[in-house]
Amino acid sequence: MRLAYRLAILLLVAPIAACFIMSPVEKPTATVRSASLGTASLTSLEGRLDLDVMNPNAFGVPLAGIDWELAIGGAAAVRGRVEASQTIPAKGSAPVSTALRIDLATAYDAASAIARGERSYRLTARLHFSTKLGDLTVDVTHQGSLSGAGGLIGQLPSW
Repeated sequence: MRLAYRLAILLLVAPIAACFIMSPVEKPTATVRSASLGTASLTSLEGRLDLDVMNPNAFGVPLAGIDWELAIGGAAAVRGRVEASQTIPAKGSAPVSTALRIDLATAYDAASAIARGERSYRLTARLHFSTKLGDLTVDVTHQGSLSGAGGLIGQLPSW
């Protein structure tokens, strides 16, 4: 009888204790610090995407990859995927920088929009985190202008 009593108490208390021990996994957040294109060739544009990623969890989260898409004037222009291997520390933040490569053969719509005078862009990125508790994704959007010193192509050399 004594064993049955202890077992009954354990079965009642264990789920309540688990609620206090296990905290929910929160999604990291990210902001775009800068996006720029810096090198142009006859076949591609090379650039950088710099993010600040914040991890609110009590454990580090490993960043596995970034899917990104660049839209010029509201129309999707180019997209890509970058593999990553960086851990964002527990209750901390870390800068994440990655190279962007835009193949000019597939960027016809973007080039046409720019030739028509379009200067607004939107960069959308999906960060993929691989944790022991499962995969997490974080969406980030950044808008700006292609012209001017702070613009996406403000650093390109003039030919």
